[in-house]
Amino acid sequence: MDTTLAVARIRAHRADKTHFTVFPELSIPGIEGVARIRAAMQQDDWPVGTIVIGGVEGLTRNQYAELLAQPNTNHDAEVNGPKTVPVGQWINSSMTWVKAEDGEVHCWVQPKLVPAWVELNRNYEAMYRGRSIYVFKGIFAGTQLPFRFATLLCFDWIGTTEALRVWAWLLQGINDAAAAVHATLPLTWLFVAQCNPQPSHPSFMGEVPNFYDGTNFLNVSRDDTCLVMANVAGAKAPGKALEYGCSAVINTSKFSKPTCMPTYNNGGGNYRGGHTLDNFRDAVFRERGACVHSLLVVNPRSLVTGNAGKDIAVREATVHPFGPSVDPRAPAAAVQAVVKWMNDDLDEPSKSLAVRHAMASLAGVCATAHSQVVSSLRPMPAPDLTDLVLASAAGMKTSSPDTWTDKESTAVEHVLHTFSIFGTAQYPCEFHGQGSQATVTKGDRTFEAIAVRGETHEACADHVKERAAQRRGMLVVVSRDADNLAWHTRLGSILDAGKPLSEDYKFTDPSSAVIQVGYRTFIDAYLGAAERAELEEAIHDAIG
Repeated sequence: MDTTLAVARIRAHRADKTHFTVFPELSIPGIEGVARIRAAMQQDDWPVGTIVIGGVEGLTRNQYAELLAQPNTNHDAEVNGPKTVPVGQWINSSMTWVKAEDGEVHCWVQPKLVPAWVELNRNYEAMYRGRSIYVFKGIFAGTQLPFRFATLLCFDWIGTTEALRVWAWLLQGINDAAAAVHATLPLTWLFVAQCNPQPSHPSFMGEVPNFYDGTNFLNVSRDDTCLVMANVAGAKAPGKALEYGCSAVINTSKFSKPTCMPTYNNGGGNYRGGHTLDNFRDAVFRERGACVHSLLVVNPRSLVTGNAGKDIAVREATVHPFGPSVDPRAPAAAVQAVVKWMNDDLDEPSKSLAVRHAMASLAGVCATAHSQVVSSLRPMPAPDLTDLVLASAAGMKTSSPDTWTDKESTAVEHVLHTFSIFGTAQYPCEFHGQGSQATVTKGDRTFEAIAVRGETHEACADHVKERAAQRRGMLVVVSRDADNLAWHTRLGSILDAGKPLSEDYKFTDPSSAVIQVGYRTFIDAYLGAAERAELEEAIHDAIG
């Protein structure tokens, strides 16, 4: 919690202040956490005109009463007062803190309205159901333009009460207020703080178009509404997670759709489980592990018509770690898509050759070599990582890492296995992703190397043909086909693997300094070797 507040202070988004700081549902640790936020906001260095929103962990009836008794703490006493909470029930609530222009910090407590199944399916201590929603309003600085925002807790987004979605009740209330004065009022932001294991479930995403449907609640403008989905992390550290995460900022199509931005993507099948929000701008944060996201959301009212007004909704998106970290996925800076994808892929223990063949005589040495390869790949710059992956998968064209599939993942696995064998055979590698994937050294001898995987060895050779033509000196291509067959020179090759090697590159004959070796030769040598010297000799014989 302190880290999140610290990130808000440093303003990585480069705005003059962090206007909204949002904690997910159930993430503020009770009365102590509430007091900590208030104390932070009361500090002189915390700017006025700012808001903190968050979900407090479950409170007992007595704790709820204690919370409401604190100074400058507001609640809907008529329907959500402590006396309305039955004995034995607990409260899941959101809180909204505002630091006013006079420096005073005020907060509003809003209990969750509709329990999720996990909160409903209990044999004791049912969740208290709140009965009202706060709508906050104000004027944008330096203008006379009004804004409004509100907060819902997770299941409130899809839950119903008296046959209406909770968000529909929210819009109905604003609509009635607007109609009474013959006006149209905006809902500028709606924050949905979540503790949601399936944030991209069709039932959850399916409400987005319904919410934005302008044919309903005609007196509530939603053309400029920003929907902020803030979910808890799905892992204790940056990395892959099958549940939770997927925090997102959703806007209308007033904004342009970017291609492959750092830190976040456009949703789509890989991130939304096939339920895409095609008519919206769905900025989904790739990192689902524990971190703090910082970003700037562009006010759609600032857009002008025509090409001159084209803009993206989310800028300056960065990922910050909890505590000291060297993880490239949380560098307190922007994270390119390939960096996130590669580091997630490298986390998979089963990609280690030592794990795959745990009974091999050299498994222990290979495990060390695998760790060295992984440690070398993790911090590589995004352009080099992209080039390395492009070289590894036969037939692969330049594309967004957000669209990569098992093809790219298994190709990277082949890279790990190949260079782990090189390392086990005492051939040190320096990765660079500049034409070839690495420079390999053995004594006073140096050569370039590429590990490539495809349907056939011929396809692999064709894939690296242009890279081979650009190399000076020796290039070793370790190819793996779909059946992991050995490479035989009688099969022929674009790289002409049967020709004798030449250390001197010939422009008229690029293959003279190129040798293609089947991965089968490498893996057979590794599995058959009892000592490192034996593997070293076999690799030497294979590459000449």
